[in-house]
Amino acid sequence: MAMAPATSKRYTIDDLDDFPDDGKLRELVDGQIVEWDVPNFYHSFFVAALSAILRGFVVRRRLGAVVGGEHMVRVKESRFDARGADVAFYRRRRIPKDKRTAASAEAPDLVVELFSPSDRAVEVQEKIRDWLRTGVRLLWYVDPETGLTIVHQGDRVTYVGADEVLSG
Repeated sequence: MAMAPATSKRYTIDDLDDFPDDGKLRELVDGQIVEWDVPNFYHSFFVAALSAILRGFVVRRRLGAVVGGEHMVRVKESRFDARGADVAFYRRRRIPKDKRTAASAEAPDLVVELFSPSDRAVEVQEKIRDWLRTGVRLLWYVDPETGLTIVHQGDRVTYVGADEVLSG
């Protein structure tokens, strides 16, 4: 999804609560509010499908919580960066304590992001860097067109094809 800076003022995470709940997707990158295109049906379909599959697995095993819809997470040690995940999983003991804050301080254990046709490589790399800097243990970047998933786990990067088993 292409993004467009909303303004040139430098914002902090505390300012996120002041933005209206108007359906726009926003992240905070280096103190700038970045607005993403609203997902189309195709993107939303895959986010919902992945959320449902992951949630079913997690609930059956009582592992924790799955959230979707761009839940905001503070990038570690920064007042000026917060990212939203397409899908995120928190182990039971790591579920954010303050569930109503604009951006959680706790990093998810797993983040799932879906590529969009309008994503630019530099934006994807920045988002990957931020998620790993946040403390996410496992990051799946899924290409719904090809089924290829790029898996980031610590310093290790692997590629999992559509016909291979994706684990975590």
